[in-house]
Parts: sequence; structure tokens; C-alpha cells
Amino acid sequence: MGAESEFLKIAEAGETDTYTACWLFDELEAVPPEELLGIWRGRELRTGHPLDGVMKKLNWYGKAFHDAERVDPLLFELLGGKIAAVDPATVYEKGKLLEAPGGKARMRRIEHRGKASAAMVYDNLPIIDHFRKAGEGVLLGMMDRKGDIAPYFFILEKTAAVPEA
Repeated sequence: MGAESEFLKIAEAGETDTYTACWLFDELEAVPPEELLGIWRGRELRTGHPLDGVMKKLNWYGKAFHDAERVDPLLFELLGGKIAAVDPATVYEKGKLLEAPGGKARMRRIEHRGKASAAMVYDNLPIIDHFRKAGEGVLLGMMDRKGDIAPYFFILEKTAAVPEA
């Protein structure tokens, strides 16, 4: 079974183990940074990571890539259905959702696990999100947070073209 068809099976289930998620990530195609431009709806891929379930409880919506220097790494759906960019430092350090439009991350091509692919580098946290192409308009993301024993996995699906600033 090919990596993309295996991805579809695992994505539908919404969970797998870390070893399989890493294997799948390694098998998927690299994605150029310019393909990330736009708004992406996110959902977690549960692997037993301590963050499993946390983002869903906070109503995580996804990510917005404006250009190489301006990325909104965390979009959340607030009360009333408003989608807002949130400062990731306040989420990870204080558990609070404070709006922070205008980008708190950058986009780069970074070699990780043997492939140079699009990645998102957080401005104020020791985190890099690495991406692989899992299909047309679908990405598998691997969060590499300094100090974590295992990566956190998530899936992104493109919902819109380049967002307004």
C-alpha cells in the first residue's frame, strides 16, 4: 500500500501510533513553502502525545500562511464563530487565547528526517512544524518542540487562498 493511501486510512481513523506516523511522514512527498500560502483547517492525528485532545478542546481551527515572513500559526474558533489568530506563546505558557493577528511565525524550507520541505518556525517558542504533502490540498504536519520525547502530529486541509493581512 502506498503512503498516500495509507495516510487516507489513518486520517479517517484519526489515530495511529508514533512509529507509524513517523514512517508515514517520512514516506510522504516534500512540499515547497509556496504551496502553504492560504488558510488551512486543522485536526489532530492522535498518537498518544500529551497534547492529544488539547487543541480540540480549545477549538483549534488551523493555520494561515500570508507570506514567508507572516504566518498565523494558531487560528482558533471563538464564541460566535469568529476565527482569530492567537499568540501561541500565551497558549503554551499560560493556557490563554489572546488574539495576535499579523503573524507569530515564519515559513522556511528545512531539511528534517532526510527531506527538505516546507516548515513553520515559531517566533517566540522552541517549535518548528514540518510538513509533508499527503494529497491535493492536504498536509501531514509534525510538530517538533524542543524537549518533547516524541513529535505531535496533525492534518491540515486547505480551505482558502492567500488570506488578507
